[in-house]
Amino acid sequence: MMFSDRVDAGNRLALKMADIIDENTVVLAIPRGGVVIGHQIAKRYGLQLDVIVSKKLTLPENPEFGIGAITYDGVTYLPDSHAEYFTQASLQNEISIKKAEVEEKQRKLRGSSEYNLTNKNVIVVDDGIATGSTVLVVAKWLETKTSHASIASPVVAADMFELLKQKFQNVFAVETPTNFMSISDFYANFKQVSDEEVIDILKKYAET
Repeated sequence: MMFSDRVDAGNRLALKMADIIDENTVVLAIPRGGVVIGHQIAKRYGLQLDVIVSKKLTLPENPEFGIGAITYDGVTYLPDSHAEYFTQASLQNEISIKKAEVEEKQRKLRGSSEYNLTNKNVIVVDDGIATGSTVLVVAKWLETKTSHASIASPVVAADMFELLKQKFQNVFAVETPTNFMSISDFYANFKQVSDEEVIDILKKYAET
């Protein structure tokens, strides 16, 4: 199945989660594409939409190879299986660089770094999950924030779907391919979402 764009994907994904929606549900989107997806879910069910910024940690010599991820406040996800690929010095340098970038993005898109998710039914949303590091670090970040967290994405790699079931109460996806090359392969229109588009969407919820 191919989605026409993120709006189409978000609307199809929203239909999957009707059974878990309640008055305490909050949509927590990962920018930037996840915000467009999350907006469709929040609109359908009359929910609040918020964001959490996380970023992939990579090797300087191979920026496409993810070794983990980090949130704006320094929570890291680093699989043991990737430890052989970096020295502690290079890792700390990468963490320092990416944390500064994520902090800046968090301030730009959200402003406040304070969250009150106690007793909230949180649905984390992204526009596609392949290697999963940026959502797995959010799962770790949420451990001290709430005991009710689900993850939703229009397309999730089959092996990642199984792993996410160990980290979240519920996992929602429209497509779970076994041969996953690129998230963009599942969208007819996968144009980049700008920071300005994200801010415009979030303003709609700040006013409610």
